[in-house]
Amino acid sequence: MKLNQNKPQPIIGFRQLFDRETYTFTYLLWDLDTKDGLIIDPLRDQFNRDFRLVYELGIHLLYALDTHIHADHVTSLGILREEIGLQTAVGEPTGVSCADLLLKDGDVIQFGKHKIIALATPGHTDACTSFSVENMVFTGDTLFIRGCGRTDFQQGDPAKLYKSIKEKLYTMPDETLVYPGHDYKGEQVSTIGEEKLFNPRISNKQSEAAFLELMKALHMKRPKHIDEAVPANRACGISEDFGHLNEEVFDAHDLKRINDDLSENEVVMDCRTPKEYAVGHVPGSINLPLGKELENIDELQKWQKIYIYCHSGRRSQTVYINLTNKGLKNVICLRSSGMVDWISSGYPVEI
Repeated sequence: MKLNQNKPQPIIGFRQLFDRETYTFTYLLWDLDTKDGLIIDPLRDQFNRDFRLVYELGIHLLYALDTHIHADHVTSLGILREEIGLQTAVGEPTGVSCADLLLKDGDVIQFGKHKIIALATPGHTDACTSFSVENMVFTGDTLFIRGCGRTDFQQGDPAKLYKSIKEKLYTMPDETLVYPGHDYKGEQVSTIGEEKLFNPRISNKQSEAAFLELMKALHMKRPKHIDEAVPANRACGISEDFGHLNEEVFDAHDLKRINDDLSENEVVMDCRTPKEYAVGHVPGSINLPLGKELENIDELQKWQKIYIYCHSGRRSQTVYINLTNKGLKNVICLRSSGMVDWISSGYPVEI
């Protein structure tokens, strides 16, 4: 006898990922047949986590989407584009020149047999976009589980937020699953029907006047990372500092010469994922993936010089910025590329 013959099968690949420092959700979606996929609201500090999962699941990542210009973390849109070759997309009102696609309300992105629809939902900022696919809606900072986004910076407007939620999101079917951009209470998913009934800030019964008064009365702290995050996110997470690296920047040919004559108090460091490193790396180099550098800063300070590289140059530049911002002066970054140039130059690879 066969069991579970009528068990419903998933129609779309889905992962909800969480960053504990910023309470941010990232979403990975893909077609189960073609493996074509996209990622929503990826964090630069979680690049290795996301890159590794995409690699392990065999997903062909086509797009990286941001719901808005974030103020609490830096996006990895630009690094993902450099490393994977995908297209980046944000809402048109952001005016972000680095993005490949500026999405208008109703625009459609296709991955495999699935279509994700951009929904203009301004209010938290003037350029927020939610994304609807199948029976799910990804609401960014517009609608939270039993809450909503603040409206006191980045051209936020409580009247626009009220309209976005009531006229755009709350008109979706009640069974639509709501996946927010953040959660601070341990919740993961809600439904449109639940939020209409139970959301204390903006239920079905909440009048616009009452909502505006409630939002006006909020007195929230300024986001800790806003001064760093907003400018970086307007550049798709690629810091302007990347153009002002250590004067000793070097290319693959310099790295070969340096590696051949490395002293005991110098090290070559690979910033790629452990899986990438295992496939092939510069002989003798150590592996410390992007995102792990700050927790190992005490060990890194012991070296006289650290020569860092990755696949294309973006991750190593990010590591360089992170370490030098903490005061390290012993870090030197490979210019513009990494293993790509090393291999194309015919230099030996260690496995």
